[in-house]
Amino acid sequence: MPIEEARIIDSNRRQELKTQLDECLREAPKSITLEIGCGHGHFLVAYAAAHPQEYCIGVDIIEDRLVRAERKLRRAELTNVSFVRADAMMLLETLPKAVRLNCIFVLFPDPWPKRKHHKNRLICPDFLNILAKKADFGAKLHFRTDHDPYFQKAREVVAEHSDWELADATWPFECETVFQERAESHQSWIAQNVVKP
Repeated sequence: MPIEEARIIDSNRRQELKTQLDECLREAPKSITLEIGCGHGHFLVAYAAAHPQEYCIGVDIIEDRLVRAERKLRRAELTNVSFVRADAMMLLETLPKAVRLNCIFVLFPDPWPKRKHHKNRLICPDFLNILAKKADFGAKLHFRTDHDPYFQKAREVVAEHSDWELADATWPFECETVFQERAESHQSWIAQNVVKP
């Protein structure tokens, strides 16, 4: 695909995403909960039902997963959740400036286990930079995986990042996801945003 055509597609997608976010956040509080890689919506629908005072957004890149998530949302009759199809970085870059993240969940992301694919892992310095800029001071990032090497590396990346510190906190809400159900075991960490506004 020619570079100019790719730019136009990217620009159009960002505009569509901005319109979608403006619509779903119109009545929402200015501090939200975000699940990156929400899959079929199991976790976020249950979380939103248990936390009606919070507004939640789930983002995923696979449309079929979001169709299933929307069905769960309709059955639950919740009004404090929206699902959006987007790349996580694009969503963060497009999020309205007035909206802040209070709570972020990254549950069982693709570990990209082959060394040559490690550059595709979500938990990296660039992601943590933009996430810190969009998050409230003290906002928590919750990470869970069943892939030990990714757990160790992601924890190391967060521990070395100046905008985040690993927190001694209790996991706030349990709801077994599809990936968690399939996993023999899993590990979790929580980090806290230390960037003051």
